[in-house]
Amino acid sequence: MNILRVAAFIGALAAFSIASQTVSIFVKDPAELESLQQNLENIKTDLGESNPQIDELLTRASKIAEMNNRCSMISINDVLDEECGHFYSVDLPEFEAQYMELTGELSLNAVKVGNTLAERTEQIQVCANALGGILVSKEKMLRMDGEIALEPLNLEGAFDATYDFNLYFDAERMKVQQNLLERWVEKCSEVVVRQAHDEFAPLFVDRIKVINDSLEKNKANMKIVLEPEYLDFYLDMNRPVAGSYFLNGAQIFNVESLPSGRNFSHIIVSAVDKKVNLPLGTDGKMQNFRGRVEFTAAYQEKDLVGRWIWGSQMDIRRAKAKGDISSEVVMGDSSKPAPVVKKLASIDTTALITSVADSAVQETPKDVAANDAAKDASAQDKGSKKSWIPPAIAGAVMIGGGVMAAVFNSKAKKESEKKTLTRKEYDDRCDKIENAQTLRAVGLGIAAAGLVGVGVTLFF
Repeated sequence: MNILRVAAFIGALAAFSIASQTVSIFVKDPAELESLQQNLENIKTDLGESNPQIDELLTRASKIAEMNNRCSMISINDVLDEECGHFYSVDLPEFEAQYMELTGELSLNAVKVGNTLAERTEQIQVCANALGGILVSKEKMLRMDGEIALEPLNLEGAFDATYDFNLYFDAERMKVQQNLLERWVEKCSEVVVRQAHDEFAPLFVDRIKVINDSLEKNKANMKIVLEPEYLDFYLDMNRPVAGSYFLNGAQIFNVESLPSGRNFSHIIVSAVDKKVNLPLGTDGKMQNFRGRVEFTAAYQEKDLVGRWIWGSQMDIRRAKAKGDISSEVVMGDSSKPAPVVKKLASIDTTALITSVADSAVQETPKDVAANDAAKDASAQDKGSKKSWIPPAIAGAVMIGGGVMAAVFNSKAKKESEKKTLTRKEYDDRCDKIENAQTLRAVGLGIAAAGLVGVGVTLFF
């Protein structure tokens, strides 16, 4: 065995220190960057004129896509070169933040103020489209960071790694998203609700459904969930998202799906309160991973580089898990406000049918007293009549049930006294007796119910 090699390995572990941070990057699907480029081209066409910011971003997008294609081709078993490490940790996040901010600003600039029905129709459509244009799906707002502690296991070069990683929200991207949504709320909160502020505008609800359908069709993992009862909405995912973390090619932990639903939403927007809520903050932890894995000597010659890859990677070999492994999901403050009370609860239309002539007639005090006396007498008369109606109905039920029981009891008795000559006649007589007895029992039940009804109505 090469003693110098073992000594060098142990020295490297000592230099790595008890707990050291690894380089953690997110690998980007090339199709995502192609989609961003196409969206920028569409925006440039829609503007109809040269825009230096769009042109600059398009040029940068081409370079970003080219670099991503090169770096994404590197096997997870190989160490990333310094240029790719800088690209994933610095250049790509900066480009995505710039893209979010510029495209969001252009979407919001299209919102204009108007009061006519036609202007309001256009406003609602523009506000809905602007909302769909400034939002970013949850997984694109995340980063991975953590610490790993190494311990040698033998002189052959094997070691174990105890890890503690956080999947958390990128503060810069979250601030950009928050700023864009706050501007949207400032411009659109009055537009997307009815003028009585009691519910979302019907056209807005319809447009959001169209936007969600479009996002799903284009495989964007994002949807807007309206909460009509509270006049707010939150962002969620269309489908479960899996992810895996690799350390030098070995999968050490993974998540089958990111948490979804209101309780785990990173953004909740209130149209009635005109607020943008971030339940987990701008840099909040969404999920924590802790555990320990063992590595063989084959890994000791390489620098430790961690890569988070979206999508299921079950076909790739895991490192051997040891010790306690845990995954803790953080729940945000997604408490719902008091429900919005609709202002159109009354259905009283008397004010709508009172004529002008009627309202012009003036009553004297004597007329008022006479009318009040007549109303009191009428109310007493109605009360008197109503008080005898329930006992009368219950009594009728009781009598009807008694008559029914008596009739079918007599019929059963007559059938039992008949003589039969054949087996068929005997069976027929038995069936008739049984039916009559059944109906007699029903009659007795009805009579009993009527009797109870009489007692209850008289008592109360």
